Amino acid sequence: SLDMSASGPVQNDGDGKKRGVARQVANLSAGVRRSVFGAVCLAVFTIALLPGEPGEPSLIGWDKLSHIMAFIVLTVLLRAAWPAMTRRTGALGLLTYGLAIELGQSLTGWGRTASLADLVADLVGIGLGFVLLWSLAKLRAIQHAPPSSPSS
Repeated sequence: SLDMSASGPVQNDGDGKKRGVARQVANLSAGVRRSVFGAVCLAVFTIALLPGEPGEPSLIGWDKLSHIMAFIVLTVLLRAAWPAMTRRTGALGLLTYGLAIELGQSLTGWGRTASLADLVADLVGIGLGFVLLWSLAKLRAIQHAPPSSPSS
C-alpha cells in the first residue's frame, strides 16, 4: 500500500517496514530502469522531431524550458539506469543525445532547425539534474544521520 507521510511517499509491504520511492526504484531491475530511460529518450526524440510552429526560435521561452525540463528528467533517469556511470560520462552522453536531436531537427524540413541555444538549454538541464540528485542525496544523508549528542 502507498502511504503519503511527512517524509514523502512510502511503501508499506505489510511487514511493518516502510520503503521510500528511491528504494523502490533502486529495487527495480537494471533492465526495467534502462527500458524506462530508453522509452523516455525515444519519446523526447520523437516529440523533438514533430513539425514545429512557424516563427522565430526564442532565446528564453517555452522551447528552452522544455529542453531544460526534458534533460533534468533524462539525467535523473540515466543515473537510476546506470548508477555507477560517472557524471562526466553521463553528461557527455546526454549532450551527444541533444546534439543528435538538433541534427535530426535540421534534417526533417518540418519547420525545425538546429540551435546552439537548444544545446545550451540541454546542458543547463543536465547540470540542474545533477544538482537535484546531489541535493536529494544530501537530504537523504541528513535524514539518516545519527542524532548528534548535545554539546556541553
